[in-house]
Amino acid sequence: MVTTAARRYKLILEYDGTNFSGWQKQNDARTVQGDLLKGAERVFGPVAMDIQGCGRTDAGVHALQYAAHLEVASALEPETVATLLNDTLPKDLAVLAVEPADARFHARHNCLARSYIYQIQRRKSAFAKRYNWWVREELDVAAMRRAAEVMVGMHDFAAFAEKQELKKSTRVLVHRVQLVEEANVLIVRVIGSHFLWRMVRRMVGVLVEVGSHRLTKEDIRHFLQAPSTVPFNHTAPPAGLFFERAFYDAKELSKL
Repeated sequence: MVTTAARRYKLILEYDGTNFSGWQKQNDARTVQGDLLKGAERVFGPVAMDIQGCGRTDAGVHALQYAAHLEVASALEPETVATLLNDTLPKDLAVLAVEPADARFHARHNCLARSYIYQIQRRKSAFAKRYNWWVREELDVAAMRRAAEVMVGMHDFAAFAEKQELKKSTRVLVHRVQLVEEANVLIVRVIGSHFLWRMVRRMVGVLVEVGSHRLTKEDIRHFLQAPSTVPFNHTAPPAGLFFERAFYDAKELSKL
């Protein structure tokens, strides 16, 4: 009897996180990993399989190019896997690409950095609520950029973390914090080695406070040097946050 060998596929996913309770599978909630496993079971049947992502995303957070890997005994070509998965997955979860992967490739362990973008809407929009945070106040973007520079580098982001994450290292290498103005939207792009739970949303929240002149660049510096509950109180809503992409190429990362 000939058995099909297990093979590993790299998946690039896009999803609207509005109705998901984040990436990680949960028994009592709808998640991206959970829906992906159900879809894969419909494609490959009730066989052993493993799906792992490049990191967790919070409830309500979206993804543009989220990387994951799928290991399953299959002879299907990557293009066929992509087509079959898209035929069975719900409308708010899409497979953008499937590539063959080395048996040792791990979407999370091999990931060198991740990037997120956050969209701040600067006027009321009838269509933006699911994907933006409408900030009514006029923002001093120049002051926000100066404060963002303080966050770049290796820092202790304990003040931006949840209590349960304080049991492990809260040091994070932030490669870039970039603010880009496009029409009525202010985009905050953050690239880092990894991120603590809700860290990016708190980074955005305190930057908005700087833009509103309620906090300063020196306050941000203090949050990275001493315990503080201020970032916790300024957590930006999840709707404006998008996982942008995962980095696996050291040369590409060195050019940032």
